Amino acid sequence: MEDGRFPLKLDGYYHWVKVNEEKYETDVIIHADGSVTERFEFLSVPYKFGFHIPLSEAELGFLADEKPDKIFIGCGFKTMMNLTPGAQELLKSYTYVEKGTGDIINMINDQKPTNFVAIIHTRC
Repeated sequence: MEDGRFPLKLDGYYHWVKVNEEKYETDVIIHADGSVTERFEFLSVPYKFGFHIPLSEAELGFLADEKPDKIFIGCGFKTMMNLTPGAQELLKSYTYVEKGTGDIINMINDQKPTNFVAIIHTRC
């Protein structure tokens, strides 16, 4: 896609991520059109265990509309955000990779994908 947004350049560290030099200090979703929104973590609070809020299927409804070729899931810099069984089941119909947030940032920077969605957890 040649609209000035792609390829995206990501950077990040514990508690923040930059997308094309714009800094976010919260979990974010990079949508298939290149826009960035805050992750709707509150939808997964019912699945919370201890201090950890996993990524649940309740947050993933938007994927059907966006139809990404690939989904990148950054599970935190210490890789502590889990996926609920329901999220894992929903994601079976997509090509996705789940890794530590630092690894996901590097993958996106290296692969320079265009039709993708990234869910980036900036903590834990």
